[in-house]
Amino acid sequence: MSGGKSRNVNSLANLKLITSETARNNQKKSTQSRLANIQAREAFKFSAKNFVQVMKDLPEMSSLDVIKMAMLQALQEDNIEDAARYAGMLAEYQAPKLQRIEQNTTTRISDMSDEDLQNIIDQEGLKKNLPEE
Repeated sequence: MSGGKSRNVNSLANLKLITSETARNNQKKSTQSRLANIQAREAFKFSAKNFVQVMKDLPEMSSLDVIKMAMLQALQEDNIEDAARYAGMLAEYQAPKLQRIEQNTTTRISDMSDEDLQNIIDQEGLKKNLPEE
């Protein structure tokens, strides 16, 4: 510490003196803040009411219809990249990939005849060159 007394930054001596003028300024700021909050709440209520009204006016649409509409709008705006992205989403609905469709097939060879087994071997190309006896 250098020669003098050190001051604590949290000391009461560091507090600003509140005069009637600073009190008036603080009161004005508080009033402006409250008015801004009131206006923001009113704007939110108005937009929420408009949203509810718009949703009532829209016909029932499925997610598939929304994707189609977005794709058409992108095409009208000559936005090919977005249109292609929406088309990809649409394709997932219309023709899902086979690997995403669960396919369970069970074949019991004990229930099959020798002819059925031979047909499967022939169809699948599973014949091996076995030594003839």
